[in-house]
Amino acid sequence: MRFPYSEALSRVHDPCRWTRAKVALMVAACREFAAFHHRHSPELRRIYDRRGFAPSSIRTEADLGRIPMLGVSAMKSFLLTSLPHDRACLKLTSSGTRGQKTQIWFDRPSLDRVQRFLETLWTQEGLVSDQPTNYLMFVYDPKEAKDLGIAFSDTNQQRFAPVNRRFYAIRKAASGGWEFRKEATLACLKDFAAEGKPVRLFGIPSFMFEFMDFMKEPVRLPRGSWMMTGGGWKAAEDKKVTKGEFRAKVSRLLGLPPERVRDGYGMAEHSSPYCECRRHRFHVPVYNRVYARDPVTLETLPPGEPGLLELVSPFNAMMPNLAILTTDFGLIDPDPCPCGDASPTFTLTGRAGLVKHKGCAITAGEIVRRAS
Repeated sequence: MRFPYSEALSRVHDPCRWTRAKVALMVAACREFAAFHHRHSPELRRIYDRRGFAPSSIRTEADLGRIPMLGVSAMKSFLLTSLPHDRACLKLTSSGTRGQKTQIWFDRPSLDRVQRFLETLWTQEGLVSDQPTNYLMFVYDPKEAKDLGIAFSDTNQQRFAPVNRRFYAIRKAASGGWEFRKEATLACLKDFAAEGKPVRLFGIPSFMFEFMDFMKEPVRLPRGSWMMTGGGWKAAEDKKVTKGEFRAKVSRLLGLPPERVRDGYGMAEHSSPYCECRRHRFHVPVYNRVYARDPVTLETLPPGEPGLLELVSPFNAMMPNLAILTTDFGLIDPDPCPCGDASPTFTLTGRAGLVKHKGCAITAGEIVRRAS
């Protein structure tokens, strides 16, 4: 089982600078993955056949928007695979202690492809360093969270700078529930700052926001430090916090310039995360596609009009998640990014539906409220 186009696509340089050759590679990779999943996933084959869709019809960039989608809600209810279960080398879940859980599985070659393009993207953004670094993690301790997706992804990002020391702010209490250890986290932050090595802060922004409220005075971090948030802003919505206000607070209390405070977007159902550029835009790398769709007709919307986001990424052979329809609202930005990269960018505008899935960020909000 080989995917030559997907393999080549995962090795492209400057993924946020699209070229004709890179786009052609993306089209070919989507065609080979659509054909593979059509052969090996009975559920996706029924969807394709019912829509009269032939994987061989994927020939141009315009054809990528015709690939039938799999809804993330279906992935929360059913385990859909295209390879034998014993081929899975990594199994993750999308949610915390409550709510519907998506299982996302990877075989080894698929995981290697995902890791490869993540490293390429981080290198392009200047986020890879050889300096020993201290990590302050505002996520669940992976030793206790085990297969929780956000714990894995944040720990995985520690490979982009050598780990000197690390500290996890969220751990299990004696009662068995999750506990946000604010006092211990503040003591660790001061210790890291005094040590003088760069500090990288990762995690859920609601935890970080509440922690900064808890701080009594600023703690200036050493040169080379920066912050990456991810997992949603749900617990902070009642305080009307915008990303700009959040960055300003980080700059005031931790001394980090705005370009060193980045947000990430992703989900377990989609194997390719997105990282803000230095001008705080989510770029679409050439190995992904993002569409905004009308929530009623599912027609593709023009730039500037918000709709349900569809995400496309041809990398995971283990599961038929080539094209997924999310429950997130967003829009394709109509104007180019001032950072200079010409790839499309998108903006998140909210969540769809009357009832939200209680994922890890919702659970995080409950922990924050208990600790306040």
